Amino acid sequence: MNDFAKHLTYKNRINFGSFYTPKKYVDIVKMWMHVYAINGQWTIMDPSCGYGAFFQLKEEYKDNRYIGNDIDSVAIKKAKGYFPFVEYFNNNLFTNTQRKNYKIKENEKLIIVGNPPYNDVTSQAHQNIKKESIEMDKDIQTRDYGMTSMLAYNKLKADYVIILHPLSYLIKKANYNSCIKFFNNYNLIEHIIFNSQEFANTSKTMGFPIIVAMYKRNENKGITYNDILNKQFRTIEGESFIINGRDYVCKYIKKYPNNDRYEQEILFYTMRDINALKRSRTFIKNRESNAVDVDPSKLSFYCYVDCFKKFAETPYYMGNFDVPFIYNEFKSIEDDVLKISKYEHQDIFGKQKDSPKIESINKVKNYINKVLEY
Repeated sequence: MNDFAKHLTYKNRINFGSFYTPKKYVDIVKMWMHVYAINGQWTIMDPSCGYGAFFQLKEEYKDNRYIGNDIDSVAIKKAKGYFPFVEYFNNNLFTNTQRKNYKIKENEKLIIVGNPPYNDVTSQAHQNIKKESIEMDKDIQTRDYGMTSMLAYNKLKADYVIILHPLSYLIKKANYNSCIKFFNNYNLIEHIIFNSQEFANTSKTMGFPIIVAMYKRNENKGITYNDILNKQFRTIEGESFIINGRDYVCKYIKKYPNNDRYEQEILFYTMRDINALKRSRTFIKNRESNAVDVDPSKLSFYCYVDCFKKFAETPYYMGNFDVPFIYNEFKSIEDDVLKISKYEHQDIFGKQKDSPKIESINKVKNYINKVLEY
């Protein structure tokens, strides 16, 4: 069985957010279902089933009912060939989202599994080809198909939701708030994080963290954002991290355009997360809509972000973090980051007499490495 839909063009994969699931993550879901004794008398539904990778669950869980749905009729036809025992629907999950549209009774025990589409229509990535849109009910509408999917699962009142989704849905406050109706009613009981580059036909230069997550419905007693900040996350490689375990430079500076103006005009490009920093500029010469006015008294912090972009070898699972920092040790490299950035951006800061010494560059690199290992 193919890992991804070969019938979709690259443009359609971006627009539909269709990236197909590696089998080893289906096997992890099998293991979790065994731990929680989920077999028999359950309905297992994949609402965005593609070619049906998650229907391989039947190899071990034979006594459950299986339902597949996808907006892509060609994918449904393929899935039927691979998994004929499944009941299939070719519906738009995002409109008129009700159990009865999938012949599921209100008292039926429901598990939703799968790899929902991810397509943030506001993201800068692939903006030139993100043209398609899918109709959505107002009560579940968001800017991202994956987040809308999660709100649809909540609307279907699934007892368990076992899915792959970007880690950013959890750890970015704005995304968490967009999914608040889901998170209010679900607890995260199992998870593992892996690199998006494991999906076929995705970027090999910039991966981002994907979480395989098992959620259990707990009406009005779900996972809070504070729970997430203090949760120990685990990666498939055996690493672990806690969001609240670090300091971040953005606590001390402005990330976004504002009305502050200074006699000495220095402009910096809007800051988002580390992956966005890799794609974007830092210091900019001309004012534009994404220009942040730099407080001259905090110039060294912005120079640090500039150096972080230049030198940091960031693990993929930190791609959605803000730029990490150790405030109490920053004085030791403050002059060095100023020298490096001013030399790199002479169009902004004017002609610099001397290039930074290798000792300065190594001090900054060592500081960044320590920050990343903190």
